[in-house]
Amino acid sequence: MESKGQTFNDVLFVPQYSEIEHRREISTTTNMGQFNLSLPIISANMKDVTGPKMVVEMFKAGGLGILHRFNTIEENVEDFFIAKKYLEHDPQGHLWAFDFGVSVGVVDYERTRFNELYRVGARLFTVDVAHGHHILVKNMLDYMRKKAGDEICIIAGNVATTSGAKDLKEWGADIIKIGIGPGSCCVTRRNTGVGVPQLKAIRDINHECPDILIISDGGIKHYGDIPKALKYSNAVMLGSLLAGTSETPGHVYENEEEEHYKVYGGSSSGERKIENGRDNAFIEGVVKTVKFKGKVKYILRKAKESLQSSMSYSGANNLALFRKMAILEDIGSGAKSESRL
Repeated sequence: MESKGQTFNDVLFVPQYSEIEHRREISTTTNMGQFNLSLPIISANMKDVTGPKMVVEMFKAGGLGILHRFNTIEENVEDFFIAKKYLEHDPQGHLWAFDFGVSVGVVDYERTRFNELYRVGARLFTVDVAHGHHILVKNMLDYMRKKAGDEICIIAGNVATTSGAKDLKEWGADIIKIGIGPGSCCVTRRNTGVGVPQLKAIRDINHECPDILIISDGGIKHYGDIPKALKYSNAVMLGSLLAGTSETPGHVYENEEEEHYKVYGGSSSGERKIENGRDNAFIEGVVKTVKFKGKVKYILRKAKESLQSSMSYSGANNLALFRKMAILEDIGSGAKSESRL
């Protein structure tokens, strides 16, 4: 497949000969360097997606939850302890360092957030900003490494280019988060004209930097997009697919038609900026309502089953083989319509 500016609905997997008799036996375990995930899905560290309850459900499903940073440091620390307490009382809980993650930004105040979270026991950190290929990210990574060394695992992003991924790794990141503008609540591309189609971004970085661990962040609209992303990445971050579930932060509302919904918004939306004490300027996100979806475990179960089915069509019983064996083919507008993409 040529290196075109493609995203997930521009391609389909080609079915191949398979000797897999039972799809449930297919392993979806992925290597994240210092830890493994039995389900290669990470809940987005967004205010309307990941709080303590989501962290616990992601852990139970074999994935990873990363607490958002859009609250006070005291509230952040409290959320950390709530999640930790939940896992302590869960039959599966074993409380090793990377059961769940926390988030920090890059301004000076965020160094205090990092120090407090590190002090209370956090060891998996996400340095998370809209434009990760930036001097402030470099400075923050340097500060964290000098403070904690290799005791912590750092996810950093977001970037969408090979040079960005290489620099983040050189600056001290263990795992790179890829995605500029593909999220459903993000309007960066529309408002700024900046971005790289998500499939092209992860494909190019995977091809040119095979030693870099990648999280594909954004652009997942259908369950079938998850295996397309995992062809070139180690894990997929989900926001909109998980939004509106019982375990996301926020209230369940009822509209005039007696339909239940929750609110889901981008971190760079005007509403979220005001809530977080920032100026209502440089808007690159929106807030919208999403239908109430019930328990997230059913979505995660469907995501895993869909991934296993996709892998079986390529004849692969694990993700390492899947990345080697799966073949993506370009499709045209007619095929997109036929596929309901």
